[in-house]
Amino acid sequence: MKVIIIDDEFWIRNSIRHLADWERFGIDQVMEAEDGLSGLEMVERMHPEIVITDMKMRGMDGTRLLQKLTEEYPYIRKIVVSGFDEFSYMKQAILSKVDEYLLKPIKPEELNRALEKAVRELRAAQGIHAAQPLDKQLLKVVTETRSVIVRYIQEMNPEAIKSSFKHLEAALKEHEPLKPGVSNSLYKQFMQLLEEQADLLGSELTPNAQSRAATFFVSDNTPLNAWITVLSDAFSDSLETLIYQRKNKVGVKIDEIRQYIDHSYAEPIGLGTIASQFFISREHLSRTFKQEVGLTVMDYLVAKRIEKACELLQDPSVSIKNAAKAVGYSDITYFYRIFKKITGVTPIQFRQGS
Repeated sequence: MKVIIIDDEFWIRNSIRHLADWERFGIDQVMEAEDGLSGLEMVERMHPEIVITDMKMRGMDGTRLLQKLTEEYPYIRKIVVSGFDEFSYMKQAILSKVDEYLLKPIKPEELNRALEKAVRELRAAQGIHAAQPLDKQLLKVVTETRSVIVRYIQEMNPEAIKSSFKHLEAALKEHEPLKPGVSNSLYKQFMQLLEEQADLLGSELTPNAQSRAATFFVSDNTPLNAWITVLSDAFSDSLETLIYQRKNKVGVKIDEIRQYIDHSYAEPIGLGTIASQFFISREHLSRTFKQEVGLTVMDYLVAKRIEKACELLQDPSVSIKNAAKAVGYSDITYFYRIFKKITGVTPIQFRQGS
């Protein structure tokens, strides 16, 4: 992807060149022009996707340049960087449908945000972000990777998570080139998974993971290893921070454990899993939980599962088998036995009574 910077001041062009995170947006060619006329000639020769221009320049100024670009090159995305916020300039910018009108001095976050918007619009116009369905083999790889990563999060194993992302990268390489939009779609899916798991664990993403991952823009041109590395670091950094916090926490906060069970009841968790999550012994967890809650950990977990199963069974469209699976029971016979023990009736009788 190509960009042309048009400004009659060298230090402005140089500043833009060094402030923008070109690689992140898949921009591999950055050219410069000193005025509107030479800039337009360069556009005709090089066919850039994005033009960054000043408004007040000698010769052909930004107003005239924007008019020409809009008339002759409507596909080009336009960003204005100007020292003036005069109405006439802004009006022309609006008429020319520029992506952003930035005022000098240039702030790197504003410039990169404008570039991200321009690239996103380009991709959308080309249909890049309309991700095509994954083929069955690739879908299986992605689904299995998600499941494995969730398990390693529950086991508090950041090194295994890094290894999982390496395996995912290797599998995706076998399918290169990926279909349009797939990289962006997969990146968003795994970032959503991280946010979901962080919420389940009652933890926020680490500041480093947040800032890096949230601002990283994935296009079809983003190298596979680049966005896989960002994901791997975000997952492992967040988990390592959580491990450190829990290891160095004084005392056991039963409310946090209850919150974890309330969110994770559908997962294959048990006393050992929960104890390892909070870096305490099984015995200490059992004793402290029973003292504060009045139930054992497992009784509380079972009660939560049956409570959620009762909610699902009130919906006639949900089968008993699916309701059992949704609350963590793959063995339907065992589910019937536990359900009757807790409620006094079978799932069928409960549904009929509802």
